[in-house]
Amino acid sequence: MAMKKSRLMLFLFAPILILASCSGEDESATANEKKYISSIQKKEVYEIQQPAKVNIARGSIIKNMNNALNINEIERGLMNLSVNHFSTDKFYMQEGQYLEEKTISQWLSRKTDEGIGLNPAIETISDNVLEDEKKYPLILSHVLEKNFINKENNKVEGLSIAISLNEFYDIRVSDANGLIYTGQVKVDQNNDDINDVKNYGKEVAKRILEDIRKNEKYPRVPIYLALYQESNINDIMPGIFLAETFIPKDADTITKWFDIDKKHYIFPSDALYSLDQNMYNKLLIFKEDIQGGFKHLNPKIMGKLRYEDGKLTDINLEIHVPLINDIELIGLLQLTSTKINTILFDYIPITIRVIDQKQDVGIVLWDPTEKQIFASPI
Repeated sequence: MAMKKSRLMLFLFAPILILASCSGEDESATANEKKYISSIQKKEVYEIQQPAKVNIARGSIIKNMNNALNINEIERGLMNLSVNHFSTDKFYMQEGQYLEEKTISQWLSRKTDEGIGLNPAIETISDNVLEDEKKYPLILSHVLEKNFINKENNKVEGLSIAISLNEFYDIRVSDANGLIYTGQVKVDQNNDDINDVKNYGKEVAKRILEDIRKNEKYPRVPIYLALYQESNINDIMPGIFLAETFIPKDADTITKWFDIDKKHYIFPSDALYSLDQNMYNKLLIFKEDIQGGFKHLNPKIMGKLRYEDGKLTDINLEIHVPLINDIELIGLLQLTSTKINTILFDYIPITIRVIDQKQDVGIVLWDPTEKQIFASPI
């Protein structure tokens, strides 16, 4: 019996130990690692053309967007959405090489009589600069570009553009005397079930497409456009993609938009409980089982679940265990590998990270493709 148990744990641990021990010196191993992780997560991943280029407006995204969560989400999300239009087999991905910081800054400025700027103009100016800003909030916050290069002819044959929009406008403005005022206002203050942020983004997109098409430095290629709505600056969740459209290379106008319904939910949270009580209860049982097995470590368990069109598509959990030792880690990984059955679905990937004082020390994965559970200390 003991021998069978030992072999089982070797089977569970071996695949990921290979990943964890992979060094940067072995390029083929690194390629295999990326391919394996991609398989585990059921995501197509673009190869980056070498030598890699930085986005020519790289610094502007940090300046324009309100927190790292939104920056990571718009970057990763635009890449994931683009695979539906630019095949990972046919195209390399490249950071944007056409949209300059100056152009983005002009788009982000307020409208003028000369037609410069895509944010609302302050139509009536009062003596209260803060109230003027609240009355006419800035909506467009950033524009992100990705390029797609044909692997055979090495030409750029596609562009992806994400237009980032404020749900909340964080105000910092000075008056004529140099005094600085700060505040925040929700962009869409109507309770009419109409997303004014999304509608404004669609109007902005028309102008951005027009400017791109009439500029000869841009290649005449298909363009994928997506609207992204930032979350609040102190939110623990990123924002969401609202809508998308695809413009063929011979088209200059947007004919139709398609809504994107991809949202993240925190566990535990009232929002997740209201959306999916069954899944919430499964996670609660999993959490209690792990905490019950290691009471002396007082593990904290939290997670992020992604739903697309109202259906669960991805589960990411974190188990925080400060000052866990090696033997305890092995035991925790064994218990987690067993109890993952509580929340397991055949078709949904699960990633569980074990974290000791902000550092990953272990990982457990359910691979719906291979129908196997993998676990390893890191």
